[in-house]
Amino acid sequence: MVRPHEARWSSGDPKAVVDAFEDLPGFVWIFEGPELRVVAANPAVRAAVGNRSGLIGEPFRQAVPELAGQHIFELLDQALQGVRSHGYEQRVLTDRDGDGRLTEAFYTFDMAPWRNPDGSVRGVIVQAVDATPVVAARRAAEAAAATAERRYRQAAGLILELQRSLLPDVLPVLPRVQVAAHYLVAGNDLVAGGDWFDVVPLPDGRLALTVGDVVGHGAQAAAAMGQLRTVTRQAFQSDGSLPHVLSVLNAFAAQATTTRAATTCVAVLDPTTGALEVASHAHPPPLVIDAAGDSRYLPLAPAGPLGTGAGPAPVHTFRLAGGDVLLLYTDGLIERPRQSLHDSPGALATAAAAARRDVLDEDTTLPDRLPDRICTLVTERLALAGGGFGDDTTLLAAHLLPEPVAPLHLTLPADPTALRPMRQHLRDWLNRIGGREQDVSDLIHAAGEAATNAIDHAYGSGTSGAFTMRARLDEQGVVHLTCTDQGQWRPPVHDPGGRGRGLTMIRGLVDRVEVRHTEAGTTVSMRHHVGRATDVTTVATAQAAGPHKQPIVVDEFALAVIETPMGRTLRVQGPVDLATGPRLRAAIMQASRGGSLPITIDLTAVTHLTSTGVQILHEVTRTITELHVTASRHSPAHGVLQLTGLRHLLADSPGSGTQTH
Repeated sequence: MVRPHEARWSSGDPKAVVDAFEDLPGFVWIFEGPELRVVAANPAVRAAVGNRSGLIGEPFRQAVPELAGQHIFELLDQALQGVRSHGYEQRVLTDRDGDGRLTEAFYTFDMAPWRNPDGSVRGVIVQAVDATPVVAARRAAEAAAATAERRYRQAAGLILELQRSLLPDVLPVLPRVQVAAHYLVAGNDLVAGGDWFDVVPLPDGRLALTVGDVVGHGAQAAAAMGQLRTVTRQAFQSDGSLPHVLSVLNAFAAQATTTRAATTCVAVLDPTTGALEVASHAHPPPLVIDAAGDSRYLPLAPAGPLGTGAGPAPVHTFRLAGGDVLLLYTDGLIERPRQSLHDSPGALATAAAAARRDVLDEDTTLPDRLPDRICTLVTERLALAGGGFGDDTTLLAAHLLPEPVAPLHLTLPADPTALRPMRQHLRDWLNRIGGREQDVSDLIHAAGEAATNAIDHAYGSGTSGAFTMRARLDEQGVVHLTCTDQGQWRPPVHDPGGRGRGLTMIRGLVDRVEVRHTEAGTTVSMRHHVGRATDVTTVATAQAAGPHKQPIVVDEFALAVIETPMGRTLRVQGPVDLATGPRLRAAIMQASRGGSLPITIDLTAVTHLTSTGVQILHEVTRTITELHVTASRHSPAHGVLQLTGLRHLLADSPGSGTQTH
């Protein structure tokens, strides 16, 4: 005989199912309706968010509001539309204790539509596993696996080292601005790319920040990138004015096909006043995140790509407030297949604002410095949102500090017991300014030698004395370190050839040292450039270490020539990139009979218009007598054309029509 509950429950006894649900070691959320109301959550998942009262029945966005900007709500909305998604070791920050400080954990999860019997979507079911112990164990193993690291570098390191050699290996450490940069080399083939960035302190105390993108990948693109970066740096150092730098760049880019049609955004910041000058050649505008976490894109009027005959880019003036973070980036960060450039900036702004607002526990693995943390979280979350990055990606962040880093001033007794606290105070100060480990070690070692000389030589036996250690950071990223005593250095009683060894060591540790003896005492002055290492890695490496294991979508490329009463139209479908660009160029020339016939290129169905396609369009406008381009207003191609100085080709734009060259 079949009992009634057996007819309704194919999964077994209802009580057993409920008991098992309560004891599941994994996490299970069940949401219902468009508001994603929590209808079920097992104890494990409730504990993960802090056992909040009133959780069941509440819309998820209200129940766990701190997830805004972490791309969790967006994935749930996709599941409501019937799209299943997965996350692999995704970093999630939640307020478990209710005090506003976010606790870090890593989860592997599956978000699936919850369907009604008729197939309609009723809600979302989320299954998750806490991967935090696995992530911690793997990181510990990776830190200890020096042999495995060497093997990896043998396989992949050559390309990365080439890329690193063409980019700044360190960024300056400055008293009023903290900077950070992340560079991701796209593709599984480990092919060097054409993105570049640079940060250049100028002699007058201002700071130049640049990002740019050369068409293509490979050795030629990498070489062109290196040339443009070098020319930009030299132009800044020779003159410093933004119009001069842009003029030099334009002239240089026009000399070779490898540099022609590159894009760039250049900014000059005065850290003292916050005054900011920005100009763009066909490059996306900078994003500013203020201290409250609000974001805004700087309104720019970009000129055409470099070296294409476009006029000089107009220089726009803005003002940053203390606490503002300026983000410069390349289009690889925001371009997505089948996604309009009108939508992509919103995703970047949301992710950056959330990263700016997050208040983290002390035990987080994220960097302490705000610009480093923003770079880490933004690249992680946007990679998750788009299934990785299909192009090289650069993100450069500059944080204008509310107050400059204060100098260090220590006066300690001329006694060996003072060396340990001196080193600790100096280490704390150097870590506070953001010096890399090697610089910190060198300066602490040099300071210790100088202090030791003061202790050994300045005062006579049985005479008390003191020494003063001062450290300051100047606007060029140089630490000025001085050790001063008020005694007279005594010659050693016995000198078996060891005198001066401490000074010799100091000279080997710092860039410059000077010893000055006077009747008032002795001063050892040291100068040393400090820097912070840049983060240059591959998308594949970043994905292996993070949550985004989703494959990059590759659409099918197709071309079709349509004869209409208005003339001949070439319809393009799919991605226009390095692989498909030659086919597009050949099809354009064939359809226009070498440029003698008018032609319309329909880019509405193009899912990805890269800089390769932009360069092709710039080239064919010089050959074809009459060229028009069509693209729906919200298509990816439309946004790219407006951004890269090709808006005039659009059939719906003022001045479109016959192009004569």
